[in-house]
Amino acid sequence: MIGDTNPHTHFERRIQDMRSERSSWIAHWKELAGNFSPRRGRFFESDRNRGAKRNHLINNTPLFAKRVLVAGLMTGVTSPARPWFRLAPPDAEMAKYGPVQAWLDEVERLMYRVFASSNFYKALPNLYDELCVFGTAAMIQEEDFEHVTKFMPFTAGEYMLATDGDQRVDSFAREFEMTVGQLVSRFGYDSVATRTRQLYDSGSYEVWLPVRHVIEPAGLKDLDLPPIADDMRWRSVYYERGERGDDRFLSVKGYRDFPILAPRWDLKAGDTYGYAPAMDALGDAKQLQVAEREKGKAIAKQTAPPMRAPTSLAQKHVSLAAGAVTFTDDPNETFRDLYQVQARVDHIVADIQMTEERINRAFYADLFLMIARQDDVRTATEIAARQEEKMLQLGPVLEGLQGELLRPVLDRTFNMLMRLSEPGWRGRGPAMLPPPPEELADQELKFEYVSTLAQAQKLVGTRAMERWIGFTTQLGAVKPGALDKINEDAVADRMAEDLGVSTDVVASEDAVAAIREQRAQQAAQAEQQQQMMAMVEAGKGLSQVDTTAGNAVGDLLGAA
Repeated sequence: MIGDTNPHTHFERRIQDMRSERSSWIAHWKELAGNFSPRRGRFFESDRNRGAKRNHLINNTPLFAKRVLVAGLMTGVTSPARPWFRLAPPDAEMAKYGPVQAWLDEVERLMYRVFASSNFYKALPNLYDELCVFGTAAMIQEEDFEHVTKFMPFTAGEYMLATDGDQRVDSFAREFEMTVGQLVSRFGYDSVATRTRQLYDSGSYEVWLPVRHVIEPAGLKDLDLPPIADDMRWRSVYYERGERGDDRFLSVKGYRDFPILAPRWDLKAGDTYGYAPAMDALGDAKQLQVAEREKGKAIAKQTAPPMRAPTSLAQKHVSLAAGAVTFTDDPNETFRDLYQVQARVDHIVADIQMTEERINRAFYADLFLMIARQDDVRTATEIAARQEEKMLQLGPVLEGLQGELLRPVLDRTFNMLMRLSEPGWRGRGPAMLPPPPEELADQELKFEYVSTLAQAQKLVGTRAMERWIGFTTQLGAVKPGALDKINEDAVADRMAEDLGVSTDVVASEDAVAAIREQRAQQAAQAEQQQQMMAMVEAGKGLSQVDTTAGNAVGDLLGAA
């Protein structure tokens, strides 16, 4: 590849191209923000610390419906209060080996502690909010000395994405501003541009300056940059968009894993950015505001209708207050309604309710609030059946989240822990994790998802298994041989897996074999004791038998 002596030109060109690719989405995102998340979106660099009113909605149902979906994703996909992933080896048989499972359980527990101690669960609602409204969300995961990892979510308009040949996000760019004080504090005095140092020396710490951040594949193009390690697959650069000729970079570093988490709700082939439920509900959200205004007009006209009056009252005091009297000399002169207002407000209210219901359906509020709203459901079985049926609607969304959010963050966090532990395994300090068993050497581990929504997908198969076992058991009452078709070990393992049961409460295959061997030994001992008791009883009986001559038993025994 050809080297480039001016990497700034390369990065500015990349940003320009990515900005152009994103440009057709901006107007739509602004409209979505205004109707569903008035405080989200940053569509120009200096849009910061602005406390002016942004929510101009009359009816806030679109905001509330979005909150239900965000909360549903948070608790149903990545709940901080219950397990939502499980670490497993690539080979199911290997999971039955005790030391392997014990090591996987230890890693899993540590990963949960890392997520809980970091800001992961605080950043996720922001990510889900962006995803539900704009169809695309972005968050960076960085290493952190104190908490292992930390996260920073972005909002629509301040970042740009690019994808590889498989439509996976592999490049990220951001245009934003930082103060002089922030630049020097984060990157150091010697790294900032000449103009920034001059401002800092003069005490102008709060002056805002434009900054660029680009993350791209390290092998995309050879550039005249400070070197990064050969195993770094992505490079990250920060620089100031400053004076011409100042080629200083604020920061140049590498990443082994792509640090950007960029899930997309629904993706059309060939597109970089995704589509969201808010886009489906945008027409209803706008109609809802119009209907609310019309309802307000109708009520106002009924409570304070337009009036007509004779010209003689033009210079007189006229009161419309309840119980007030307006005097006039001509009894034929009247003060009355200009026209009769007969607005059917109930029709408008019914239309508003239907519009609100459509918005709630677009945001799956009927799914997440199903139990609270279905008063006709009387049994837990009915609730479970309806819940599973509706959860299947989110199947494609869950698959997208697993591929573009959950798996990347789990992989990257696991790799961080492994890299932090490796020196300790060589005797150079403490290790966060014990070394993995030899059976896992060169093995790629996998993550299984056991969240509420992920389990709802699996419960369909679980219910089918339950029905099959019930039928086979009933058939076994007539044809006992049918019970031989049930593999009890496989059924127990599959049910535990589908129900998300923690592996530490499921006995390993080795433990089960030991228990069964002990039970068999106990049964053999009991049978042996029974045989000995039978022999003793038989002996007692023989001792009482008459063995004298002339007796059949005595003759048999050869008595004289």
